[in-house]
Amino acid sequence: MSGSWVRNLIVASALAFTIYLGFGLILPLFPSYVLLLGGGGTEVGILLASFMLTRAFLARPFGKLSDRIGRKKVIIAGMFTYSVLAFLFTIPDSWFGLVFVRLLQGVASAMVWPVGEALVVDSAPREKRSRAISIYMIISNIGFIAGPFIGSGIQFIARYGLHTSELASVRMPFYFTSVISLAGAIIGLIMLRDALPVLKDLNRRRMEAAKALKKLKPRIKRSLYFLYSNSFFEGFSWSVGSVVMFLFMDRAFSMPNEVFSILFGLSQAVGLIFVFPSGVLSDRTRKKPFVVYGSLVSKLSTIIMSLTPLLPLGYWLSWVFFAGKDTGRQIATPATRSLQADLSPVRIRGRLIATIQAYSNVGSLIGSLAGGLVWDHTHDRYYNILLMDLPGYTVPFLISAFMGTVAALLVLRFVHEPARGRAVG
Repeated sequence: MSGSWVRNLIVASALAFTIYLGFGLILPLFPSYVLLLGGGGTEVGILLASFMLTRAFLARPFGKLSDRIGRKKVIIAGMFTYSVLAFLFTIPDSWFGLVFVRLLQGVASAMVWPVGEALVVDSAPREKRSRAISIYMIISNIGFIAGPFIGSGIQFIARYGLHTSELASVRMPFYFTSVISLAGAIIGLIMLRDALPVLKDLNRRRMEAAKALKKLKPRIKRSLYFLYSNSFFEGFSWSVGSVVMFLFMDRAFSMPNEVFSILFGLSQAVGLIFVFPSGVLSDRTRKKPFVVYGSLVSKLSTIIMSLTPLLPLGYWLSWVFFAGKDTGRQIATPATRSLQADLSPVRIRGRLIATIQAYSNVGSLIGSLAGGLVWDHTHDRYYNILLMDLPGYTVPFLISAFMGTVAALLVLRFVHEPARGRAVG
């Protein structure tokens, strides 16, 4: 790959690396942080849902803003905000205080993630779009993978080397996250470039956007509507299981937070192996099969993982299928993002991609609340399902698998994939 777009891809990926590194550092800590501050499963769900609440409703406005003023300004402002908020996470002394900061973090996320993906799509030639997104994902996910290991190491040093309290050791990785986010913001301010010219004439911007919307064919509009539905169900599916994953591992196998962070990172690392090959192959063949079958692999792995406490060698099998769950998602994501871009005209791409992510965030918001509530009411019970007595801790994951399967089938049946060389965008 050569050309000016490659530099933009590398810089944007480097910025995403810093954000994902920080995200991987702190995400596995939230369940134990909430528990230390007096919460339970429902409170963990509320915390994670609060992030999705603000991100869901602000992703489209910030995407639309980036169509007008350029992607760079929105991304950099979000990264500086992210740095400040990472520090603020260390201040609350109640789980409700964490929720307030998490709400604000959703604002920063809405500025960075969907707009960053739009910038990568803007930069890459269409015939290399999936692999460009794959590279962006690989570099991002390296940070996401490294985050739990670094966070676990920081916790361990603080707890056993510096002899801090358990609460203080959980807070320590947030300081590190604040610093690396600030460094990424400075790098982006200096090196990032907008890939598309910014139209300074407001009336012309509006006319071009309206024209692009009017020219959308009915088949493309229908595909976008079903991508919205797919994103909602997929977001719900992911969050309803993820919000209780640590609680499940702790309940089933007495897994401490430090070990769960390692499991979290390893599963992302395994999935990362498949990202670039799936991106290249989906560019060369078709994208829908990777979207659909990658998602189905993830959902099947989720079901089996939830049953591992009932199986011989269940502890180790849980590691295998935890990785399988993330591997399926990694296979599907490059093709999903590229297909979204193929269906989105250039001048309204920011708002359309952000809208798709907003639907995903709404699904994640509802799923996070549902996951915590379902866990609190089912995890210590047994249910007769399909002539089997299943422990209640499997219920959130069965719901997750069902909703994810619905998401995949919507794409398979209703989403049109443009022929190669004939993409809308």
